[in-house]
Amino acid sequence: DRWGARRVMIPGLLIYAAATASYALIQASPFAITFLIFGLTGIIGGVGTPIPYAAVITQWFDRQRGLALGIGIAGVGLGVALVPQLAAALIAAFDWRTAYVGLGIAILVIAFVPVAVFLREPPVVARAADGAPAVLLPGIEAGEAFRSALFWGLAAAFFLDVIAINGTLTHIVALMTDRGIALQAATATLSGVGVALILGRVLSGWCLDRMWGPYVAVTFFVLPMIGIALLASGATGIVPYVGAMALGLGIGAEVDLMAFFTSRYFGARNYAKIYGTMFGIFAFGVGIGPTLSGGRFDLFRSYTTIFMVYEVFL
Repeated sequence: DRWGARRVMIPGLLIYAAATASYALIQASPFAITFLIFGLTGIIGGVGTPIPYAAVITQWFDRQRGLALGIGIAGVGLGVALVPQLAAALIAAFDWRTAYVGLGIAILVIAFVPVAVFLREPPVVARAADGAPAVLLPGIEAGEAFRSALFWGLAAAFFLDVIAINGTLTHIVALMTDRGIALQAATATLSGVGVALILGRVLSGWCLDRMWGPYVAVTFFVLPMIGIALLASGATGIVPYVGAMALGLGIGAEVDLMAFFTSRYFGARNYAKIYGTMFGIFAFGVGIGPTLSGGRFDLFRSYTTIFMVYEVFL
């Protein structure tokens, strides 16, 4: 919000690529080094999230902002589908440490180069050296947004949403193999989830431009409810795959919905700060769901009870 996307992203992506490559230095002892590597990547990793991209897209697009956000942020789904394959190929050809160096190089090629060459902000949001905007953009102050029930209602909804969806999806391979599905087929489901994630982003964005936003959000909260119910049913055959795809559609839409609602309800003046805060709350939930699912399975040897909790969350 203060210095513009390019002045943050260009150095940020360089540091993020180096931080990712530094995973090659992970070791069991001293563990402090490993802890610092993960901490550095987590701190700088915000530059690789949808936050800066959504801020720029919001500045350029208005009438078809939902579709623009959906297409722009759909790259996350493409990454989910393709990067595991790249990592597996690098590990097979070299080793896991070299694979992390390769992923760092991939960030430079896939993220840094397009940002450096193509990413531009509209002239209306040009800023002086001290960070003062050339034109005051419409919108409310961040403090006002953080004091509103609307902000915390949205933040809570997406926080619970990602706990439920990510808590299910991260255990999908274990769940499917437990039911006798071949490991290769279960792993391939994750690539299918990546495709569904892309579709969820674009479809939700297209709908947001044409329908009342809360109706669209409700639809994409119901889809993962159906997906979790299908997985909890214990059915085999095509049912687990359909459930996983429904979850992919849901998690694909949520980041797009967050970005869209933030821009429409709070404006562009402090967009990145407000959206970044909401995204941070959302990201905190990303790690909670897998832990809940794993702990519950260890206790009961079944995911059914935690899946019912997730249905309540959604």
